[in-house]
Amino acid sequence: MGLFKRLSGMLSPSPKEDDRAYWLYVQCDRCGEKIKARVDLYNDLSPIYNETGITYFCRKVLIGQGRCYQKVEVEMTFDEQRKLASREIKWGRLISQQEFEQDQAAE
Repeated sequence: MGLFKRLSGMLSPSPKEDDRAYWLYVQCDRCGEKIKARVDLYNDLSPIYNETGITYFCRKVLIGQGRCYQKVEVEMTFDEQRKLASREIKWGRLISQQEFEQDQAAE
């Protein structure tokens, strides 16, 4: 069994860590807390099969660490190459990585 596992690992290339992750930065509408979340492109996505091929879907419900406990819901679809195709956010808004890091540096 171990031989087959090693052989399989050598034949199939593993994706680089940078290729596996999609980072998401949102801000809660209620309290303003900024939240960072990681989407693993090889484990968090659910495939959707259709006539034209395959797409992927992911739904994340994020809760900050503050006193608010408001849920920020993010629904995303990805294309066949696991590139972001669309995104919808409820109870929050999308922010940039720079906005998130500025807030973290101020703390």
